[in-house]
Amino acid sequence: MQLLKFFLETFGCSLNKADSDLIVGRLHLLGFERSETVETADVIILNTCGVKEPTEDKIIHKLEQLSEGTIPVVITGCLPKISFNRVKSAIPDFGAILGPQSITSLGIILQQVLNGAHGITHIESDEDSKLQYFEGPPNSVICTIPICEGCLGNCAYCAVRFARDQLKSYKIDKIRSVVERCVHLGYLEIRLTAQDAGAFGRDTGETLPSLLHELAQISGNHRFRLGMFNPNLVTEYLPELLDAMDSANYFQFFHVPLQSGNDRVLQAMNRRYTVKEWEHTVSEIRRGFPEATIATDIIVGFPGETGAEFDSTIDIIRKVKPSVINVSKYGDRPGTQSSKSTEKVNTLVKKERSRTLTKIVNAIVESTNKSWIGWEGMVIATGSGSKGGIICRNPSYKSVIVHDDLQIGTIHKVKITSAKKTHLVGTVISH
Repeated sequence: MQLLKFFLETFGCSLNKADSDLIVGRLHLLGFERSETVETADVIILNTCGVKEPTEDKIIHKLEQLSEGTIPVVITGCLPKISFNRVKSAIPDFGAILGPQSITSLGIILQQVLNGAHGITHIESDEDSKLQYFEGPPNSVICTIPICEGCLGNCAYCAVRFARDQLKSYKIDKIRSVVERCVHLGYLEIRLTAQDAGAFGRDTGETLPSLLHELAQISGNHRFRLGMFNPNLVTEYLPELLDAMDSANYFQFFHVPLQSGNDRVLQAMNRRYTVKEWEHTVSEIRRGFPEATIATDIIVGFPGETGAEFDSTIDIIRKVKPSVINVSKYGDRPGTQSSKSTEKVNTLVKKERSRTLTKIVNAIVESTNKSWIGWEGMVIATGSGSKGGIICRNPSYKSVIVHDDLQIGTIHKVKITSAKKTHLVGTVISH
């Protein structure tokens, strides 16, 4: 009997990519086979994202194109819960629309769609844990494991909380079981992802440091990359968190979003920390891990942001000099508090602020990268570079391009010989 084939395309964040791995695992259990091309598929699945309007526009355009074809389309992920009517309008004859917590139901619904049903809507959350379906990606040494979804925040600009619902943490023993399987299968970069890792366990009575300590007991050459956490949710146990990550099995990588360098703007955003508290968190991290990579996020042009308040953001970025800074221009999202504001910043002003900050960020990143020249240490070869060479990661999660002939999944000692804005360049000095 010929296996039914599905084509899966994923948009968005690491949590969405993890959900796609869960979708693949769920469908493989039901006997489906993944197709690498749309043309050879019996059904098309789009795992969507609704964080930013440009991404939404891209997905809608894709759906409009697919609506002209004959292969049934199933839409899942965050966008149906954020812009349901727009999704429905883009592809009126859709097979099914599901939410991001409907992975168990996906199997049954997919069978119905393949039997000719269409217009099925199921955006409600399934009761059981979708982590049970985890299956790491093939032909890779990188996998992403969700530790929780949902958050405890109420950010004025965020629509994802409408899609991901209330906090739901997976139990430590279940996460450890999945991690052990990944280590056994040879994954070397294991990403622990969440909307806010700092919220982990607040609903189950467990804690993030406890999880990290538990996972550190698993022996192997793998390294974990911890996902984003907001500073207010780790303040009470920051020393324990840093102690747990003082292990050779953790990349010294910390993603701590700032969003604005001005306390009034942070309050308007409904962020639950101050600039000083964010700076203290970063300072404590660097005190324990001087070579740590600090990643952060900035939104420019939030409604009501003045020129002086934007200058405050520039000042703190110049002072702290994070290693990775993601700059976004504010954009309205459906149903959010900030989208109703009457103090919108002019589009041209937002663009100018974005250009100004990006120029400063580029200079900081380039300078930081140059400080690594001459460093020697171990790296993990994790993938092929888009412009040649092999992408490796050092203990601080810096991207190191090596042009030696390396096999993915191997570990080598390298010396950093030069630095670019986007990566370091190294040569192998021992295998």
